[in-house]
Amino acid sequence: MKLFGIPYKPRQVYYFLSDALVAFIAMALAHVVRFGGRLDDSDLGRIPGAALFFLAVNVLTLYVADAYNPALDFRRAAQVIRIWLAVNVALAVQMVVYFISPDFLWGRGVTGLTSLSFGLLLTAWRPLLCWIQPGAVFRQRVLVVGDGQPTNLMSEVLQNNPESSAVYDLVGAIAFPRFGRRRRDDPRTDESEPPVGVTMIGNIDDLVSAVKIHRIDLIIVAIRGSLSADLGRQLLECKAMGTHIEEMPDVYKRLTGKVPILHTSDAWLIFGPVFAGSSRMAATAERVMDVCLSCLGLLLSAPVILVAAVAVKLESRGPAFFLQARLGRNEKPFSIVKLRTMCDDAERTTGAVWAQKGDPRVTRVGRFLRRTRIDELPQFFNVLRGEMAIV
Repeated sequence: MKLFGIPYKPRQVYYFLSDALVAFIAMALAHVVRFGGRLDDSDLGRIPGAALFFLAVNVLTLYVADAYNPALDFRRAAQVIRIWLAVNVALAVQMVVYFISPDFLWGRGVTGLTSLSFGLLLTAWRPLLCWIQPGAVFRQRVLVVGDGQPTNLMSEVLQNNPESSAVYDLVGAIAFPRFGRRRRDDPRTDESEPPVGVTMIGNIDDLVSAVKIHRIDLIIVAIRGSLSADLGRQLLECKAMGTHIEEMPDVYKRLTGKVPILHTSDAWLIFGPVFAGSSRMAATAERVMDVCLSCLGLLLSAPVILVAAVAVKLESRGPAFFLQARLGRNEKPFSIVKLRTMCDDAERTTGAVWAQKGDPRVTRVGRFLRRTRIDELPQFFNVLRGEMAIV
């Protein structure tokens, strides 16, 4: 399903509508507890704006916390913790706003009670919704067709990501010899080298039998380029048996939100989803949404950005913000804005180099900012200017 060209799933709609209902129930409970249901005219005048503000902040923090991911099972303790972290961050943001402007909206006591009620109700409601309409209760048994880098990348996502491993069970891989000529932009690696940490259960001649023996639910084709006639025939036979088949870039993009550039083919780009912004109506709707969300994001994150900027300045000399050149749409250059996480002039002698685990250039404050993604909050400014988009 799509809205203005943006794909979404029914479960995400259920979550949003139920969260709105639960939020208004939490507000009513908080007012009954705090005021006994008796409100004067001044309180009544503040309620509509305060209610919308409370709902907007909590929905935004839940979205950032990935609590609208339809693949998550909120009957698990880890997902309940995810909800409470989002609710507490939203409460902290609201308290900062009320501290700056005490008369802006309703009182801090009501906000605290509403947040507590909202968290408790979500803790009960989300698991119930998962029980009524469960997601992936049984893990899908997955077989990857391919070897080398694409299979390694896919297995890393499926096995090392707790959320993915809760949904997918990687059974193994089928070796597939590379056909055709290497493209100039292909990665300089040996595509035929065996994957790391993946059980090889045969070659393409064993595909159909492997699907039957291991009861495979999903086949991920991790091959860049055209398929051989033999492999195509066997994949069709597997599909006729009810096995779902997907290309590696589609699965990787769905699970990580990123496109594996080095492992995509021209055909995947041509026959894949419509490019964002290619429809004038969808582009207009997307831009309006970007402006609204970036303004709201800047408003809510301004206190966090301010505190983080002060912490960066206190730990190391140099500017609090870092500008880095990037290429935007149609290869138009722009400067991305981030909070500085490395020591000043860290790339003076080496140039731009990817940060690695335990990188000595990263400051202590920078490590925290990177882990929490707070260093990327100033990018709302790039979205507001139209140089980036919210995905």
